[in-house]
Amino acid sequence: MLQPQNSISRVLLTSVLTVYFLLTLTITMVQVAIEYNNTRDSLLNDIRQQHHTFAASFARAMWEFNIPQAEALATGLLNVPSISGIILRDEQGRQIYQAGRVPPKERLEQLNSPDQVIEYQGVFGFYSPLVWEFAGGSEIVGEVILFSSRDITIEKLKPTLAVLVVAALIKSALLIILFTIAFRIFLRRPFSQFIEQIRQFNPDDPDGSQVFLQQAESNEFTLLEHAYNELLQRLRHHQEAFEISQRELADANRQLEEQNIKLEREISEKTIGISNLMLDIERRRQELEVRQQSLEQEIHQRRLTESKLKQANRELEETIEFLQQARSQVMESEKLASLGALVASISHDVSTPLGVSLTATSYLKEQLDQLQTNVEEGKLTREQFAKFINNAVESEAIVAANLERANEIMDGFKQMAVDQITDSERDVYIDEYVNKIIKALQPKLRKKNVSVAIECPHIVAKFSVGAFAQALTNMLMNSIIHGFKDRNQGVISLKLEQQDNRLVGEYHDNGIGLTSNQLEHLFEPFFTTERSQGGSGLGTHIIYDMITHTLNGHIDVSSTPNQGLLYTFQFPVKFNAKDDENNS
Repeated sequence: MLQPQNSISRVLLTSVLTVYFLLTLTITMVQVAIEYNNTRDSLLNDIRQQHHTFAASFARAMWEFNIPQAEALATGLLNVPSISGIILRDEQGRQIYQAGRVPPKERLEQLNSPDQVIEYQGVFGFYSPLVWEFAGGSEIVGEVILFSSRDITIEKLKPTLAVLVVAALIKSALLIILFTIAFRIFLRRPFSQFIEQIRQFNPDDPDGSQVFLQQAESNEFTLLEHAYNELLQRLRHHQEAFEISQRELADANRQLEEQNIKLEREISEKTIGISNLMLDIERRRQELEVRQQSLEQEIHQRRLTESKLKQANRELEETIEFLQQARSQVMESEKLASLGALVASISHDVSTPLGVSLTATSYLKEQLDQLQTNVEEGKLTREQFAKFINNAVESEAIVAANLERANEIMDGFKQMAVDQITDSERDVYIDEYVNKIIKALQPKLRKKNVSVAIECPHIVAKFSVGAFAQALTNMLMNSIIHGFKDRNQGVISLKLEQQDNRLVGEYHDNGIGLTSNQLEHLFEPFFTTERSQGGSGLGTHIIYDMITHTLNGHIDVSSTPNQGLLYTFQFPVKFNAKDDENNS
């Protein structure tokens, strides 16, 4: 059985007694010092009394120059117990007699009035001149100094010291006995009972393992007893709660498995749909390439036959009509190219939340496997279960948020794709629709570190949203490709507002801008500043065509080199009257 290396009662008893011994020793030393000073003062008083007693006899002997008598008197004084030394001098300060223990001569040269001699090397005394009185007068005939010593003081102090020491020892012995009994009764015995009952603790029966101390009064051990019993009660409640949590965990695991199966099925269906969409887009792109090659061949043939068609007006009209159809096809091709860029952005945006969702479900499955292992092995702790619950909640939130994000992206993409290939009019919130367009192009904007600032009213309007989306998409792509060609960042601002029954807008970027010559040809078909890099020259023409023809509006452009480009446009729309009333 484990035994404590340092008993609390022994440590407390040792600490208390140590402090008591130090205090007793300090007090005893103070008392000894006081008794010593009192004894020394008593000896000085005795010396003064002896001086007053023999002063007249010394004065007579010195007056009569009876030195032998003075020496006899001095020798007699040395027999007094309180006197250890004597010095006798004449009126001129010459030493006549010295006996016993006295200080060095240099310590006595400054004495010239009755006074106490300061203690030096254990010797102290009293100095006074000898005065002889005669015929109503007086005369100093000499001086006498009586001395006592520390040894005499200690000798007289011994009985008192013995009493003090014996009293201190008796008090210390009684205190040790009382403290030992008190610590044993009030500390060690309750501790022993408490420890013995704790050793009998049974985890399967917390209520039967409660502690009951046999104490006549309430004290800290009673509080400890109550606290321990309350701990056992809480342990029992936690065991019951743990059993309930295990059952709930089993139900949660079953539901989570069902959700995982459902989620995997939905992901698989969406993945197949996206794959089919990508295949269809690739097929259309190949068809466009074939058509572009065919168009190039036709254009070449036109150049060869132009000289031969001067007299064939009918054939010329047919050729012009064919070229117009080709122009429409090229513009349609450019629209689909923009749609392809949109699809690339959408696929990037969709793959990110799907990847995050797959990662979260994989991590949650690992946590479930670990939890199941711990449950089967009986090693599941409350902290592990709480940690699993927190991880499960966080993973579910991540999966739900990312799948919702992917669903929103796909819904927006489907609507924008339909809008860009049809010219139908429909009601939309202008600000929300603009934000969808910007969001669809975010990957390309982020690649160039381009930020877009939008100032747009939250109103409902009916117009050809596909044409507007096509125009705005081409504005943004032209800024990214041409405006910020040699730059790593840029800013685009778009401001839309309602003026009567028209939607008025300003689009501005802080890119490299255009020269005046480039600005004159900007809206012409096939005009491009990047012909060597594959530019078609139809992007700005499509913007002009969508605004002026499809939307029946008007567009102007202005630019200064290195100060960006500004589009100002307007076109009629049908505003929702009820929505206008709400906004006002």
